[in-house]
Amino acid sequence: MAEDLGHSRTEAPTPRRREEARAQGRVVISMELAAGLLLLAAVGVLWFGSRGMGAELLEAVRYGMLCSSVHDLGPHQTRELLTCFLMRGMQLLEVLFGLLFVVSLGVTVGQAGFRVLPALAAPNWERIDPAAGLRRMFSLPALLRGGAATTKVTLTLVLAVVLTKRRFARLAAFQQQDLPSAAAQTWDMVLLLSLAVAAVFLLVGAADYILQRLRFEASLRMTREELKEEIKREEGDPHIKLRIRKLARELSQRRMMREVPRATVVVTNPIHLAIALRYDKGALGAPRVVAKGAGHVARRIVETARRHGVPVVERKPVAQALYKAVQVGQEIPAALYQAIAEVLAYVYRLRGLA
Repeated sequence: MAEDLGHSRTEAPTPRRREEARAQGRVVISMELAAGLLLLAAVGVLWFGSRGMGAELLEAVRYGMLCSSVHDLGPHQTRELLTCFLMRGMQLLEVLFGLLFVVSLGVTVGQAGFRVLPALAAPNWERIDPAAGLRRMFSLPALLRGGAATTKVTLTLVLAVVLTKRRFARLAAFQQQDLPSAAAQTWDMVLLLSLAVAAVFLLVGAADYILQRLRFEASLRMTREELKEEIKREEGDPHIKLRIRKLARELSQRRMMREVPRATVVVTNPIHLAIALRYDKGALGAPRVVAKGAGHVARRIVETARRHGVPVVERKPVAQALYKAVQVGQEIPAALYQAIAEVLAYVYRLRGLA
């Protein structure tokens, strides 16, 4: 059944579904990738800054040895000397720790983005449920993390053996070299091995991130039914929207029909179109369209006009031009002044007002 459901998830996730998953804390974060980038950043700092850091530490050691040769080292002097060493060492490590913090924050934000979710900070007893813990322990993500860790350890051991074996003769010759030269070469080997390990961690982390991204996208995919429900929530039920539009149209027509008895004239097609015009004699404005319609609405306009004694005049070209060019509530355009003036003059003659 689960397999059939998985096969039925053929639709791409909507933005709303992605936002809901993000609000629940479901994001793609690969700790393997973060560990690889952190290790690579640390190796980079040590690679480019180790000489300066080593010189600073040696200077501190020389200062301490000088003090010990000039003064007797009592408890107070020893405490001061150790404090000096620790302070100098912490100053040198501040840059490394600061860079690692920035890299860690950048990797996390780069993978998942920045968003504060206070709801996830609330107590969740399922996280400490032993049964849920066992299920998570033997779940597919846990197996993937275990496989990634095993791969990292295996590749690290292989690299360590290969790199050490290739430089075994150089290691054997260290006893014939002076201390600074042997220490420098040993440090270079340590940095090279660390760089290789960081590369392995980064490679495994990239693969882990890709797998997690693929699984995450697959978990967000939707069935056709879910997509339809999502569209309904986003845009509203089509039946309800249709009903609302119908009610709005009926309300507009009722409002329009209330204006027909106060119209000056109704121009018709004669049966397909009807446009009701109102003009107050002596007003500065042009005649205004107070109602218009086609088909059934046109017939209602004509019936209402005749029932209230509003003249109905058949002018096919004028009716078509008014219906296309003028909306309800607008004044007629200047291009129709002459045609409407003739219609109004005809109406006034009928009423004996001309």
